[in-house]
Amino acid sequence: MKGLVKFEKGFSGVKLTEIKSKALSEKELLVKIHAAGICGTDLHIMADEYPYTPPVVLGHEYSGIVVEVGSEVLDFAIGDRVVSLTAASTCGKCVYCDQGLLMLCKEKQSIGSQIDGAFAEYITIPEKIAFKIPDEVSLDEAALTEPLACAVRCIMERGNVQGGDLVLVSGPGTIGMLALLVAKANGGRVIVAGTKADHERLAFAKKLGAIETVVIDGEESMQRVMENYSIDVAIECAGHENSLDNCIHLLKKQGNLIQMGLFGKDIKFNSDLVLMKELHYSNGFATEPTSWRIALNLLENKLVDVGPLISNRVELSDWERGIQLVKDKVGYKTLLIPNK
Repeated sequence: MKGLVKFEKGFSGVKLTEIKSKALSEKELLVKIHAAGICGTDLHIMADEYPYTPPVVLGHEYSGIVVEVGSEVLDFAIGDRVVSLTAASTCGKCVYCDQGLLMLCKEKQSIGSQIDGAFAEYITIPEKIAFKIPDEVSLDEAALTEPLACAVRCIMERGNVQGGDLVLVSGPGTIGMLALLVAKANGGRVIVAGTKADHERLAFAKKLGAIETVVIDGEESMQRVMENYSIDVAIECAGHENSLDNCIHLLKKQGNLIQMGLFGKDIKFNSDLVLMKELHYSNGFATEPTSWRIALNLLENKLVDVGPLISNRVELSDWERGIQLVKDKVGYKTLLIPNK
């Protein structure tokens, strides 16, 4: 089968190539990929800005259909539609594994970075990390469960957005829009902030339910926001130093600062201002099983609609065009589809 493999450092180290299918163990599932989303983390891996173990098939946001099950698999059958956690292998005995915090296990290996991922025709996963997709959720929508679960982890489980909170989402990309949807589903009133270049994205945020959008392009615009709004929660989704700085300045005293964006490098920020405003800082690194259950429940009960975020469907053989669409910020989520 074909898979998009990161062989070595540099973008030239990424190639679509023939890969061998692995023998299925007793407790594994073989899943035929329906669609796999291109994530900012994939770009960071391609640029050597995120840990990975080459050679590895990239991709960790996906949905698919079970086509083969191991002899000891109990809860899944051929034909089941599934998604899965990214933490495919952990020690199973550390304090973090005991709490279900698999993503914090120091021996964790994740699909798409240490274990072969979803930018391929098939993926092999342990039964224990799989979740069945509710009948009410399409396979395309389910392909966004992983980033939706990340938003759930940051906003509902760690950041604890409350009903009535005024929430600022900084960065109107895919992660920002998911943050908007999750914060809104949890009762938040959401303002989305961007730059002058984000005109179309800010207009789209209004369609998704933002009560207001703001362009922040300097101290004057920052001052206008502070005069007009008392921000309870600020969610940094852009992964840019300026965006984080804006969040720190715009939050009210004792407000909640949530980091969702991945910077991919060391940054500077005003830690003294965080202290003097007594800001609460939280984040979320990947997800835990509960995050996925909540995300699938949101999709099943139509509390969150990710369909409008699916902008591009690109065949796996045309993966370079898909990557460029993401880099050029064309639409929102780009899905790679295995060639028929």
